[in-house]
Amino acid sequence: MILTFFGFLARVGVFISAIITLGLNGKFFTNTEYSDDLLIYIIALASFSALACLVPPYPNFVYDLFWALANAVCAVFALVVQFIDSECYGFRLDNGIKCATYKAGTAFSFLLALAWFASAFFVSVFQSRGLRKRSRRPVLRKSTAHARRIIYAAPAFAIYLLDNVPIPNVQVNLLNPTNDSIQFSVLSEIKVPDAVSVRFDPMQALFFRAETIDDPIPIATVDLPRLKFGANEKVSLVNQSLKLGDVDQFAALVEDVAYNPTFRVAGQAKTRVHVGTLGTTVDLLKVVSLPGFNNFPNLWINEIGVMPPDDLGNNVYGEVVVFNPAPATVTLLQGEVTLGVILANLTVGQATVAVNDIVPGNNTFVVRAKLNTQLVEDNIEEIIKSELPYLKEGNVMATATGISVVYNGEHLQYWEKALKTIRVSATRPVKEILNMVVDSGIGFILGGIEPGDGLETFVNNLADQILDTVKELDENDVDGYTEKLASLGKLVIRLLTFLGIL
Repeated sequence: MILTFFGFLARVGVFISAIITLGLNGKFFTNTEYSDDLLIYIIALASFSALACLVPPYPNFVYDLFWALANAVCAVFALVVQFIDSECYGFRLDNGIKCATYKAGTAFSFLLALAWFASAFFVSVFQSRGLRKRSRRPVLRKSTAHARRIIYAAPAFAIYLLDNVPIPNVQVNLLNPTNDSIQFSVLSEIKVPDAVSVRFDPMQALFFRAETIDDPIPIATVDLPRLKFGANEKVSLVNQSLKLGDVDQFAALVEDVAYNPTFRVAGQAKTRVHVGTLGTTVDLLKVVSLPGFNNFPNLWINEIGVMPPDDLGNNVYGEVVVFNPAPATVTLLQGEVTLGVILANLTVGQATVAVNDIVPGNNTFVVRAKLNTQLVEDNIEEIIKSELPYLKEGNVMATATGISVVYNGEHLQYWEKALKTIRVSATRPVKEILNMVVDSGIGFILGGIEPGDGLETFVNNLADQILDTVKELDENDVDGYTEKLASLGKLVIRLLTFLGIL
């Protein structure tokens, strides 16, 4: 009678905990991003537990132990959900459900498992006093074997989940590039859970393109020292050195980043992880998708103009805005990138960009360019023909490709080879570019005095006439009209050269 009474009380605890666990995790499921599978498992076990606790006798050791172990797995999964799907530890910051609610869900998942264990415990106590016969032991072994299978299945299920969880929001800082390495720091808002410390043994991590996953060719490797993070400490790596690997693979990765909306990169590492007093060896292989530049559709020209040649021969200046979709910050205190400017497959000039910091989001760069006016004049007909498809849309297009990368006065051949594989094209309205160029040229002639609106109206009317004619051009008239535009272009170039502007 006493055994039945205590068993009944434990089953009541199971029922109450199961109902509350079911309600809380049902709420989490409507707001989850990463842990659908775990929440389905928790909800299913809570639902079955609410029904299973009504099945007599009260208690039943084999029966109760099975459900206790199954719900112990749920409790572990609830901890994982609390870590990756709530705002408690910085993994997900856009969750509308408070951290305290997730902690309550985890607590009731543990209470549910403990209630089942309590019910089984009462049986074991009375068995030890001789109230149960030994004939049930074979059944106990069989039940324990089933429970062991559940426990062994849990890590595999957790690894499956982690493989599908995206990389959390982090800030990556890159600095001090050389021909064989670059320093980096990774900062995050992720914190180690309460009352837990985590240690990682020294490890080597290698990174490679996902396309070579069957036979990895490292793009970079990093040797990490022993790492330790205490309870509520933010997870970060500071001032580590990334050793550069195969330059051809790096160049291919740069192409992937430049021309695609997303690109994939893989990382692999093997180490021993210690959580509190527990330790295990993990062999991680993770493939992640990150945002790429998608052929730079958000490249914006703020300003462009002509100027008298400076000491380096630069006679064109500009200001461009480039959107960086990645969460990486690159710091180059004395960095300089030289690009080749291409029209009609001819390199008609070189542009130099001073690069100090590249941050996530919009980045503004000042450009100084040296235009080969003689080459442009000699090939102006080919250039105009190559621009006709864009002129019919009212635009003009130019392309740039990498030539050299200099940091602290040193040429970085490793980075140069990668940048030479990229061609970045920018398309802007003809009238917008033409007005900026004319304003800068006339402003120089007038000694810095800005021209009035009348000049802008004249330029726009002239541009409209040319564009309207181009739109209506028949294929048979292209050569003749191109010659006329080429003559006008040569006249403008010679005039600007005579005035000392080019």
